Parts: sequence; C-alpha cells; structure tokens
Amino acid sequence: MSRRRINLRLLSATGFFVLVLLLLFGRAFELQVVNGEEYRTRAVSQHVHTVEIAPRRGVIYDRNGAELAVSKRMATVYATPYLVEDAAEAAGKLAPVLGLSVEEVKSSLSRRSGFSYVARKVEVEVGKQVAELGIRGVGVYPEEKRVYPRGALAPQVLGYVGTDNVGLAGVEQYYDSVLAGEGGRRDEVRDPFGKSLEVLLNQEGVEGGSLVLTLDEDMQNAVEQVLVDVVETYEAKRATALVLQPKSGEVLAMANVPLFDTNDFGEADAETRRNATVTDQFEPGSTFKTIVVAAALEEGLVTPETTLEVGPSIEVADRTIHEAHDVPAVRNLTVTEILAESSNVGAVMLGQRVGKERLIEMIRRFGFVAPLGIDFPGEAAGMMLEEDQWSGSTIGNVPIGHGVSVTPLQLATAYATIANGGVQMPPHLARQDQPPEGRRVIATEVADQLRRMLEVTITDGTGAAARVDGYVVAGKTGTAQKVSEDSRGYEEGAYISSFVGMVPAEDPQLVILVVVDDPTTQYYGSIVAAPAFSKIADFALKHLEIAPFSASETDRG
Repeated sequence: MSRRRINLRLLSATGFFVLVLLLLFGRAFELQVVNGEEYRTRAVSQHVHTVEIAPRRGVIYDRNGAELAVSKRMATVYATPYLVEDAAEAAGKLAPVLGLSVEEVKSSLSRRSGFSYVARKVEVEVGKQVAELGIRGVGVYPEEKRVYPRGALAPQVLGYVGTDNVGLAGVEQYYDSVLAGEGGRRDEVRDPFGKSLEVLLNQEGVEGGSLVLTLDEDMQNAVEQVLVDVVETYEAKRATALVLQPKSGEVLAMANVPLFDTNDFGEADAETRRNATVTDQFEPGSTFKTIVVAAALEEGLVTPETTLEVGPSIEVADRTIHEAHDVPAVRNLTVTEILAESSNVGAVMLGQRVGKERLIEMIRRFGFVAPLGIDFPGEAAGMMLEEDQWSGSTIGNVPIGHGVSVTPLQLATAYATIANGGVQMPPHLARQDQPPEGRRVIATEVADQLRRMLEVTITDGTGAAARVDGYVVAGKTGTAQKVSEDSRGYEEGAYISSFVGMVPAEDPQLVILVVVDDPTTQYYGSIVAAPAFSKIADFALKHLEIAPFSASETDRG
C-alpha cells in the first residue's frame, strides 16, 4: 500500500475522531451550560426531599382564660412506596405498632405513587417506635391535631377543623386566618434508601394567634345542662339559649342541644352540628308583641296607661284573630295589660294604629330583617314580606309574631336593645380591645317604659314562672305554631316555645333567651321556656356576683 493512501486513511480517521469529540463537546455544552440549570434541578429533586411542617394552630380561650381548643403535637407516618422492598413484611412490622390491620398498612405501602399516608396524627411515641423500625421507604414527620379539652362544651359555637387543620365550621372557620399560622419547611438530602444525609433547609413555621372569646365556660356549661333537662322533660326536638350583656353586646353563653363531642364531630349529623341560635329562623309569636308596642310608644300614639276596649276576637280583612284563652266579651285593657296578658286582639289593635309603614320601619330598626354582623359564619337574615306584598290580613299577623321569621340572636338582641336604654350594641363572640359603637333604635324614655311594662308580665302576667328569688325580672313569653319545612303552612300540633327577659330589671346586666323547638308534653312558653330562663338567670346572677337592687338604689317611678 502506498504512503499516500496510508496518509489519507489516517487523516480520515483523525477527522472522524475530531468530529466525534466535537459532537460530544457540543452535547456536554448543551447539558451543562444551555440546559444545565434544568438538569441540576432534576438531579437535586431526585435526592432532596421536602417536608411541609404544619404550624401550631392558636389556642381558643374563654373570657377567663380557660382553654376551649388547643393543638397537640402528633406524628404522621408516610411511605415512599417504590422504595419499600417488601410491602407484606413491612406491613407486618408496622400494623401492631400503629394499631391497624396488616391489610390496611399493606394497601398504603403498595400504592403506585411517590407518596402515601400510612397513619396520620398518631401519638408522638408511636411515631418514635415506627422510626426505630428503620424500614426503608417509611418515614415520620410532625403534625398538629386539634383537641377540645371540654369535649361537648359549645361544640356548635367552637366548630371544628379538618384533617389539614383548616377551620370548617364555627369560630374555627370564621377566625381561621387568625388561628392558622404559617407552615414551616424542611429540605433534606436522602440516599436511595430514603435515609436522611443532610438538612439543607429547616424553616420554622409561625404559630397561629390565640383567640379569646366572650363565652364564660362555667355559664355555657350550666346553660347547656338546663337545656338538656328541658329537652328530656318536654320531649322536645331541640332547644337553644343565649346569654347577652346588653351594655357591651358580649355573648356569655350560646347553647344548642342536642350536644356532641367536638373531638368526634364526624359522628354528629348536620342538624346537630348547626348553631341554630345564629343560622335558624322561626316565627317568634308573642315575644314579638313588644316590638309593636315599642312602635306605638315611639310614635306617641299611646302611653303605657292608654286603655283600649279589647274584644275576644277581631276581624282583619279575611281573617278572624282570637285570643289564646277564653275571655269576657269585652275588656278594658291598658297597653301595659295588653303586653302583660299577651292579648292577641290588643296587639293587633295597636298594630292597626301604628300602620304598615311605621311597623315595618320599627322592625327594621330593631335589626330583624338583616344580619346583625356577628362574628360567626352563616348568619341568617330573618324574613318578612316586602312592603308591596303585604295583604290586608298581614297587619293582623305580624303584631302577634306570625308572618315574620327571626333568629334567636335577633330576638335576644332586640330585648338587649330595650335593656340598654334603646341603644343596640352589636353582638359578638370574640373579646374586643375597643367596645363597639352602639346604634340608637328607640328613645331612652320608651325603652324605660317597655322595661317596666315587661316587669308587669312577670308579676301579674304570663311570665310568673320566670321569677328569680331576690331579683326583679322583666320579660315576655312566646308560643307560636311551627312553620312546616316547605314554608307553606304550619305543622299540626308542633310549636315553638320561648321566653326572653332581662335581669335585674332596674338596671339590666343580662338578657337571656330560651327557645324550645317542638316540645310535646307541654308547649306554652310560660310552662316550658320561662322556668328554664329562671334557672339560667339564677345561676348567672350568682356566678357573676350581680347583687339585687334595693328600693333605695333606684327610682322605680
């Protein structure tokens, strides 16, 4: 072979190797420079594991510092299934420690994913035992569990959180942004067996803020026990109650029965979990007569001593409205007696004097057809026909508490307005650094007149069972037929019994409302709800050390 041909072959081979080297260099340049960041990220992601650390949720306290909701440090066991060499063997070791069946654990370890929960929020000690097993592909990280130390205390008010510690109901939901805090994060390098080699980032979370409620733990418990007895005694469907401070708008107790353990809220049905004091509406019956009397007094149409000739019935358009009990043909009743004796006919006569426009205005001023803005989710607005939809008989229905629906909170707040000299304070559940601004609804003189008229309801009228030894009580009974679920009529034999009042009447410090849904053995508010009011008031007055007023301390007029 000639030297020329040998040189050509060497040159060709050399050129080929140079070309290959250039291609390899170009590829390396592309991988390391052009797409270097992307591939570095991929490489890191294959051996850097990120653990999101849930923050500790803030504590909920009652007004005196008692813990109502706290967070407890727990451990969550998870798996990287593709790293688990023998799912059956691993499940056999884990199951007895976790208190789960082998099949449950094996199912979690066998999933076709890069992450799987094995057991969430187990005791920290259990988490330590799992870690000590050293099973490849199985790890443990800290989580928080919401715990309610008092169990069934105020469950509908406190609400609850989901598995991820997000508020789902009650004040837990309303104040979630305050209580939740900010989560932390830990990035760690792990070997192919899932063992931690190095911590790259350990970012602490921010603990959630605490929340102090206006509720009084002892009073809440006492009110709930009274309602439990009422529901059992009168075989009622449910019962609700409120205790308000009229001068501040603070809610000292907000109770719903039946109760449930907040720690096991999933065991209760939706109706039991609902806070009916805020979300439910009902026709108030005779407790609403105070509103029409307030309108008549405010407009100067009557005084408490004005006398009306009240018959046993009255025709209003196509309706005949009767008194609830047999009465003489015609009675001369003062406005005070109309309220004290809960006269249907007298209330309708006052409503006719006031007229549709002025009555609607007074109802709205008291806050009955709009949410009051309490710090709780799902507040109902109440219902009343629009002015142009009133029929001829509506002016006969509304003054006796029919044809209008209110929430327990609205009704209690209306009486708190009277108790506070005609100024309405916004009801609220969280303690406030600055007291809220009040809103004048009726004149001070009218509020004082109503308060003294409501005293007569207790001393000489339908509310005698609401008396509290040593104190003067002012209040009103209510009994109304229950509206059917489709809102097209009334349920036969079903009633709402209620009582709302204030103590001490001379200078009210508390307004208390009791509403009993569908009692069956008795149904009059004077029999069912008034005695419950008396028990709650007696406890509350003693618990708060509110002394009775003596005759020398106040001008009774």
